Amino acid sequence: MLSGHVRLLREEGRAILFGALCLFMASPGQTYVFAVFVGSLGLAAGLSPAELGTLYLIGTLGSAALLPLAGHWIDRVDLKRYVALSFACLAAACFLGSIVNGPITLLIAFVALRLSGQGLMTHISVTSTARYFGARRGLALSMTSLGIALSAAVTPIISVVAIGVIGWRLTYVAFGVFSLCIALPLLLMLIVRRPTFTRPPPRSDGAREPRARDGMMILVRSRYFWFACAAMIFHPFTSTALIFHIESIGTSKGWSLDLVATSFVAFAVGQVVSLLLAGAIIDRLGARTVLVLMNVPLMVGLVVFALSDHPTALFICLGLAGVTSGLFQTAVGAVWAEVYGTASLGTIRSAAHMLLVASTACGPAAIGLGLELGFSVEANLWVLLGIGIVATMIAWRGIHPGPYRWKIGTKGNVG
Repeated sequence: MLSGHVRLLREEGRAILFGALCLFMASPGQTYVFAVFVGSLGLAAGLSPAELGTLYLIGTLGSAALLPLAGHWIDRVDLKRYVALSFACLAAACFLGSIVNGPITLLIAFVALRLSGQGLMTHISVTSTARYFGARRGLALSMTSLGIALSAAVTPIISVVAIGVIGWRLTYVAFGVFSLCIALPLLLMLIVRRPTFTRPPPRSDGAREPRARDGMMILVRSRYFWFACAAMIFHPFTSTALIFHIESIGTSKGWSLDLVATSFVAFAVGQVVSLLLAGAIIDRLGARTVLVLMNVPLMVGLVVFALSDHPTALFICLGLAGVTSGLFQTAVGAVWAEVYGTASLGTIRSAAHMLLVASTACGPAAIGLGLELGFSVEANLWVLLGIGIVATMIAWRGIHPGPYRWKIGTKGNVG
């Protein structure tokens, strides 16, 4: 089963490691890291859980709106320059996070960290990998996605330990220093003198360079996208909501912060297992088929989480959420190139990712409001399960449209 992974790593190890390290470095902007800072950030800004979730919603929506403006440049400039500028922004965002002292500074920090971390780091990894690899795109994306699985496993624990030793403010400073002084030089070393990997896609004679709005226009005119986005949105909406409020949920169930932080190892294990399988499955069946069914493990985890207060339920739920996350990372990364081609992949992906990031903003706000209004954790989980079932049915309709059938090509002739 792993022979294809080993062969690809032997042939394209530098490109795979580049993509994996970029995803690992998305951690300062990921919800699973924010989760262990939530208590400290809330105290520093003087906000309740619902107010904090709402601010996170606004900050994430702001970062989502900015992503197409920053993301389309990956189709226009050399990747080395794009990486250097993105990491400078990430380090600045981490330094900004360390000086939060009220709602305004926290909002700015949320925007900066979500844009530069969760947004641009993921964008660099997925876009560069998807456009460089062809027939083995799914396998390559599944291997680079191991970077985010490793990040989910270790960075919450590292953050908890660092906060206990040096405090949460200096922990953010340490993230920034590491990003700028260690991660960036290593990434540039991996892609130096690799012009086929770093240069932007070639343009046909007379073709204009892609603009930020071009990706959005391609998507909104595509029938497939509107069906598929139901399944795409459910995972980030649900997993972000659960992880963002996991400390509050854990407290209501009698679980310690150390137990909650340790449970992310289960998330990472589930993610790694699915990543090792997802690439080969996608290369064989296609990303669109996998995309429809990817949320099933997460929905099973919601049922377990709703029915039990035993700590094992936490590990099972996050483990199954990790399985869905691995399928999501690979399927959504591959589907844009599979459906729309690679010529303007960065522009299209940044526009689509704007909508996905926006869904991550809505989840914490919705669950935070539900908890604030007195609805039980279990009630919130059952509602999420119902949404997931409907989203899967809509996405299934997208690839099995019945009498409303349309052709989906590989170069954007959709709808």
